[in-house]
Amino acid sequence: MKAKRYSTEFKSSIVALYNEGHSANSLANEYHLAVQTVTGWVKNLKSIPTALILKIVHFFSVRS
Repeated sequence: MKAKRYSTEFKSSIVALYNEGHSANSLANEYHLAVQTVTGWVKNLKSIPTALILKIVHFFSVRS
């Protein structure tokens, strides 16, 4: 089975929601993801401040 790829914008928005206080479990359930996927993204992007993540998400949403 081929692994599903998610855009950087999507990953950043999930991490931003996590940083705002949403649990990994609730995000996984809401967006139909594995909890390990959410926690992996958080771990990989934890050094990036939430404000920067939100700017990235906004940038991509304006370009769409």
